[in-house]
Order: sequence, then C-alpha cells, then structure tokens
Amino acid sequence: MSPSSPALPLPVPGKAPTRNDVAARAQVSTAVVSYVMTGSKRVTPDKERRVREAMAELGYRPNNTARALRTGKTFVLALLLPDSSNPYFAEIALRIESVAAEQGYGLLIANTHDDPATELRLLREMRSRGADGVILASVFHATWPGDAREIPLVLIDAFHPVDGVPSVGVDAAASTREAVQHLVEVHGCRSVALILGASSDPAGNRDPRQDGWEQALDATGARSGGVAVTSWSREGGITAAHELLAGPDRPDAIFAASDLLGIGVLRAAADLGLRVPQDLAVVSYDGSTESAFSIPRLTTVAQPIGDVARAAVAAVLAPPAGDGHYVSFPGQLLIRESCGCAQPPHRVAS
Repeated sequence: MSPSSPALPLPVPGKAPTRNDVAARAQVSTAVVSYVMTGSKRVTPDKERRVREAMAELGYRPNNTARALRTGKTFVLALLLPDSSNPYFAEIALRIESVAAEQGYGLLIANTHDDPATELRLLREMRSRGADGVILASVFHATWPGDAREIPLVLIDAFHPVDGVPSVGVDAAASTREAVQHLVEVHGCRSVALILGASSDPAGNRDPRQDGWEQALDATGARSGGVAVTSWSREGGITAAHELLAGPDRPDAIFAASDLLGIGVLRAAADLGLRVPQDLAVVSYDGSTESAFSIPRLTTVAQPIGDVARAAVAAVLAPPAGDGHYVSFPGQLLIRESCGCAQPPHRVAS
C-alpha cells in the first residue's frame, strides 16, 4: 500500500468481522464479496484476490445460519447413491460436489444400499434437515409416497423419463449397440455374451443395455453367447463369466454392463487360462478410472459424468417446467486393448 493510500479498517477486538468489514478492507462492494463467496457471478481476478486476502487477514467466516434465515435456504444439497464405494458413483459424487460448490452449495452424501426403505427414510431425513434439494440415483420412484416428493428432487442414472420428477441419464441402448457392433464388425466376434447386474426395480423394467445388445446382434447377424444376471460387483462378474465360459461352445466376446463386472470378467478369464483379447474380447460400461488400470485396459462405454453432474445440479436448483422432464446424453466408446484393438504407446493418462 502506498503512503497516500487510505488506512484500511482493522477488526474491532471481541467482535466477529462482518461482510461489510471484508468489503471495506478489500475496497470493493459487499455484492462483490457475496459473488466471491458463492461463485454466483464472475469477478475480476484482482478483486477476487483482494476479497480472499481480506477474509484471511480478518479471520472472516461466513455465518451460514444467518444467511439461511435471511434467504430461506441452507445452501446445502443432498446426494443419495446406492453405493459410494463403486468407482462410478464415487466419481460422479466428486463431479456433483464440484459443480454444487461453483454455485455456492455444499453437498451431503448418503448411501441407500439399493434398499427402498433406506431410500425413503433418507429422502425424508434430508427434507427435515433442510436440504434445498436432493439428487438421487434410484429405481424405486414408482413406490414413493407423496411426502417424499415435497423437496426439489432430480434423478440421475435414469434410463427413461419419470412421471413428476426431472431426470438425467445416458442413452444406454444406443451406447451398448455401438460397443457390441464394434466387437462384431471390427474384431470379427461371432458370439457375444451379456452380463447384467440384478435389477431391483419393483416395476420390473428391462435394462436398456440388453435392448442395445440384442439390436446389435440382429443388425450384425452375430449369435447370442448367453445372458448372465449377477450382483453389480467384481465378484458378480467373476461368477457370471465362469458360468458363461464353462461350456464347450463358449462365447468369443462378453459385454459387461459395468466396469466392476468387466474387471471380474478379466479375473475369470485369467482363472480359466484364457487370454484377453486373443481368446476372449471384453467390453464394459461406465468409463470409471478403474477401467484404465486393468490388465489389459478395458474398452468401455464412458458415461459423460461431467455433463450429467451439471444437468442434475441445474435441474435441482431450478426445477424445469413440465412433467417428467428428461435429459439424455450419448455415451462414448473408449477404445483400449481388451476388445482387441492395438495397444497404443505407453503413457500415464488413460
């Protein structure tokens, strides 16, 4: 600060610094301080630096309780997932947390364990805790009572529109069809099997990945190598692959409906002395980081979790008009070695 600059205010002993104090010390308006704290509007890098330095120098901490009383909002969202230890759900949680933070919101995360009673209890609990909205990965929406819908709610990982609830998903049928056609048309696979996780959908809706698999077989003339339904886990992939590969007429390719299932298939192939991709081609679904570190690396259908996260947060903060609003994104086939494509030069990134 130059000798001619005005003296900056000092904190009053015993009194907690306020937003006005931060604004005065940073020589900006209180609105700019709010923009920096919430990320609701862009400010110049210089102003942001001055505000953050003033907050640090004054020891300023936002009073979230006062803000909640003033605005009627807690600036907290809730994210309910079946299993946050699943790499796919862990990664989408990180993206949603980041997008929410950009909008000035914190995030509570809880696991439903694919249990309808737990899901309903958590929905009610998040409402009673004052969450401003809930983002939910679920198949139990057909069974929710009316009071579970009294909080702004958005479904993710949805395969189709849902009455009364905005939802976000990926075109799983088209993405699977592309992946299976790749196995047949590029690598000459003649028999492609399918491994699915068991559905907990009370309505019994069919998994669209099975539709895409069947469409690809019909379009290419390839044979079905069988369908195995198991748990959504590495162990489930091992069990299902052993079942499909046990007979003399084993398939020469497997499409696994998740990366965890695909990892299990790779382990089962090794147990049986089968080389991937020479004896068995494998493609999975999700595009989690784990798929890039298997041996061989899994060719996988990557879900655009960044797009899903942004669409979900936008919809829960500003619920779209219209019943059953649905946003669907295309998946992306990430070509790696497990399908039989040539291995690229080694590099650390996936």
